[in-house]
Amino acid sequence: MAAMGLRRLLQMAPPAAVLVGGIASGVQVARAEQFGMFKSFFSKIFTGWGEERKGRGLTSEEKEFLQENGYLVIRGFTSKSTCQRLRDRIGMLIDQFDPESSTSVFTTHEAKRQYQDKYFLESGDKIRFFWEEDAFASDGKTLQYPKRDCINKVGHALHTRDEIFRDYAVNLQSVARDIGLKQAIPIQSMYICKSPRTGGEVGPHQDSTFLYTDPPSVHGLWLSIDSADTENGCLWVVPKSQSTPIQKRFVRHKTDENTIGLQMVNHTKTLESLPMEGGIPLPTEAGDLVIIHGQLIHWSRENSSKKPRHALMVHVVDGSCAWSPSNWLQYEDGQQAFPTFDKLKA
Repeated sequence: MAAMGLRRLLQMAPPAAVLVGGIASGVQVARAEQFGMFKSFFSKIFTGWGEERKGRGLTSEEKEFLQENGYLVIRGFTSKSTCQRLRDRIGMLIDQFDPESSTSVFTTHEAKRQYQDKYFLESGDKIRFFWEEDAFASDGKTLQYPKRDCINKVGHALHTRDEIFRDYAVNLQSVARDIGLKQAIPIQSMYICKSPRTGGEVGPHQDSTFLYTDPPSVHGLWLSIDSADTENGCLWVVPKSQSTPIQKRFVRHKTDENTIGLQMVNHTKTLESLPMEGGIPLPTEAGDLVIIHGQLIHWSRENSSKKPRHALMVHVVDGSCAWSPSNWLQYEDGQQAFPTFDKLKA
């Protein structure tokens, strides 16, 4: 069956709009539920369902789809047991975290961002914990929910600082190579919790806004730890929007107090806001990997369900492209300390 042509395989698929690696642009929320009908069909066709995909790169069809659409969903990239190990480890790290050591809140709403947050600014080469906006009661100190449910994300160097996350990250090297990165660098990692009740929305954005190289090269490798759907906050993308110029950049700057702060500045300001028209949901199962081009417009909604929606994002850039010294993410020991996949394996 694997030797058959792609066109013939598509003809055999159940009657739903399908494209390799993801859901076709014609699929909307009402049709997203059809995903389960044909997922098992494609899982039997393409190599890489479950453990078989570990450490492998992209097929020619997947490369073509990614280049054309700016995103790709790889079904069953890793096993559910690997997802469970990552989940268990992050739970242990959160349990060990002293909630009184930081009140740093992560928000995607530009007007609310704490741009002078030193705890965030210095997290590029460390493991740090960021709260949801609704984590604390009115006194600003008392947690309103269990600690694990109050954490928005953990970042931004899990893949270099923790053995379990490093063991997962090294398996992304072939994917990064097949994306087209000549000198792939896994520049950051973050575990996103998006818990029931507290998991907020992430507004439309482009990842190159936050991790800029010249020329642009960043790609997000988003691993679904849980099943994700439109109720618990799955990813949404605007297919083919990777041609949209980078609108803004999140950069370091010197404040009036002569300290380092952060600010959002215009880069190629051609739009008042990033368009969401034509956006489609990407329902995923635990172990699915979503590749996101750095200029692709994407977002996720709040978790309105009773189910968690954990995910692990690793961003990769091309080391042959210039890393901007104004990027918010910098290592304490400079760019020479940036990790490579070979360093992670050592």
